[in-house]
Amino acid sequence: MKNPNRVRSANLLMILVAALCMFNLACTNPDTGNPDLTDGKPVILSDGTQATPTAQPIADEPAAVPDGLQIVWEAYSILSREYVLPEKIDPDLLAEAAVVGMLEALDDRYTSYISPSTFKIDQQGFQGNFGGIGAQVEASPDRRGVIITRPLPNTPAERAGIRAGDRILAVDGVDALGWSVLEAVNKIRGEKGTPVTLTVEHVGSNKIRGEKGTPVTLTVEHVGSLDPVDITIIRDTIDDPSVMVIDVPDTKYGRIRISQFTAQTSRELRQGVQKLIDNGAEGIILDLRGNPGGLLSATVDVASEFLTDGLVTYEVDSRGKKD
Repeated sequence: MKNPNRVRSANLLMILVAALCMFNLACTNPDTGNPDLTDGKPVILSDGTQATPTAQPIADEPAAVPDGLQIVWEAYSILSREYVLPEKIDPDLLAEAAVVGMLEALDDRYTSYISPSTFKIDQQGFQGNFGGIGAQVEASPDRRGVIITRPLPNTPAERAGIRAGDRILAVDGVDALGWSVLEAVNKIRGEKGTPVTLTVEHVGSNKIRGEKGTPVTLTVEHVGSLDPVDITIIRDTIDDPSVMVIDVPDTKYGRIRISQFTAQTSRELRQGVQKLIDNGAEGIILDLRGNPGGLLSATVDVASEFLTDGLVTYEVDSRGKKD
């Protein structure tokens, strides 16, 4: 004899299974296998609410993605689809961050990423002139940004009242706290004729030089005690000589210091050598201390000023091919 309670339980179980199957079919897109849209329309449940997808397929992976980089594409796909602040998803910014991360993983200080904007500024500097304000900067001793070491004579910076020792607090309203020298230079340089606003903290006058043995009275204010000022400066073309000629006292030698190799270095060097020869120098000291490099072609030209023949340089690629 059948147990009526067991029969009713079995029938109820079959009804529940059937209901679940119908729900799954109703809420599943046949193309993706996920709750989504049916014929382009939202799925409405029996209680009147719209079905919410529990998962989305990863966007089709481009055919050009090489082995090993699929994870990068997958991460980008998930971020672009699921990140809670979609307005922050900038494909260019994410791609640049991925490149920076790859190069940092190499732990090679000679291999780094240079953004297009930074590269453009560097190329302008390598020509021996650039659009800027005409001020030299260095990292502040307390590492709180950068300070002006000196405004170059007859430049927009000097005419605008920029002083040696000024601390740069912001550039065009962007806080400069913690900036490196390179970051500051990249922000300050720009096209000739365009404005840039520096928020600076003056630290007093630099008119303290004088004759040895003469007194000077200083009234000082500590850094941070003066109110910051905004100074708007119109950028201009700034000449940046890479060669400095220095006489060595009480000798027949002259010193030529090359700060970097630009497109103008070879011409400037020839002029410097001729000046020393005209002054009676019998030898030249070539000072490359602190030179960060520059144009390879300029280094070859400089070497050729002193070498009469022979190979000056050659390149070897990663496969050992010599050129």
